[in-house]
Amino acid sequence: EEVLDFIVDKAVEFRLGARGLRSIVEAIMIDFMFDYPSRDQKELTVTLDYARAKLDKANMKRLRAA
Repeated sequence: EEVLDFIVDKAVEFRLGARGLRSIVEAIMIDFMFDYPSRDQKELTVTLDYARAKLDKANMKRLRAA
């Protein structure tokens, strides 16, 4: 639940709507979506640290609403 709160807080911080929320979730999930399907791993538990690391890696500043 804390990860969801983090995602919502980021969306509010960047003043984003539904598309912005999608972009945040995609930034967190992108590696899993493309790399892991070819592996045996079927689940991913997203922790707050994982979400923060992925968003730090992504350039989320470009998502700010105009």
